[in-house]
Amino acid sequence: MQKTLQIGKTQWIFIHTPDKESIDKLAQEYDLHEMVVDNILGVNAQSKIDTSSNHFFLALTFTKYEPEWSKYLFNELDVIIGDNHIITTIGLESQSFNKLFEDMSKEAETIDGSYKSSPYYILYRIIDAFYNKTIKSLAVSSEKLLNIQTDIGEKWKDVVDELINEDLNKIFIKHNFLSQQEIIDDLIDHVNKFHEKHLTTYFNNLKTKLSKIVRTINVLTEKNDSLMAAYNTFLSIKSNKSVTRLTFVNSIFMPLTVIAGIGGMSERSMMTGPHNWRIAYPLFIVWCLIIAYITYLLLRKFFMKK
Repeated sequence: MQKTLQIGKTQWIFIHTPDKESIDKLAQEYDLHEMVVDNILGVNAQSKIDTSSNHFFLALTFTKYEPEWSKYLFNELDVIIGDNHIITTIGLESQSFNKLFEDMSKEAETIDGSYKSSPYYILYRIIDAFYNKTIKSLAVSSEKLLNIQTDIGEKWKDVVDELINEDLNKIFIKHNFLSQQEIIDDLIDHVNKFHEKHLTTYFNNLKTKLSKIVRTINVLTEKNDSLMAAYNTFLSIKSNKSVTRLTFVNSIFMPLTVIAGIGGMSERSMMTGPHNWRIAYPLFIVWCLIIAYITYLLLRKFFMKK
């Protein structure tokens, strides 16, 4: 899907899920370098910037949350900037991107030849929209961790899968945005030295937001690790309680087992004789109950001290 928007002197071409045919057509029309074409059609696992060709090229890797799988997916934004045009491509559909395009369409009616018609200002608005979306997404993730913290004591059996998913998501997002820090610095240098110096303030704002994203991810990762440690501690406590109960029960029945073994081997001869079993068995049972009760009281007193 391809959309085109004229903003002042700049033409913005937006392509969702680019294919070879559409990119080859643009390459011929705007004389794009073959390396730029390869970068758009390929998958850039990390963010990158290229200012060496006749076009400025920027690839930024973002993430898109998929609620069905409770995971983040890789979503690449590619940007090509020429004298009076900006071409953007994105792998997965983005509501933030679509909303920005609609907003810019409305603003285009009032924008004349000001700096807001610059391709680099449009680039700033695009990156800013993605960063704002990421910050909101991390806020939702922070709330989810708080809910997991509440559920540890109530629904502890279902918590581990959520913690593992959150941990993997944070690792994925963190490595995705860490690669952008150097890219944003290079982008600021590029804008400052060769193009729109007065736009540097906007891109410094992007740098600040990126730092906030990375810091937030680090904090959420620490929270996730803390919850995982709390979960493991909770499991250890549950396990210790189970072992304690089992030990308590075994301690009660241990002397009874010894007595039963002795009585089973010798009660007809040594203890009662062959004709007194009607009296011996009830007395034997009462004896076992008394010993069991005394053992219970002693063990209870011992465990209460512990």
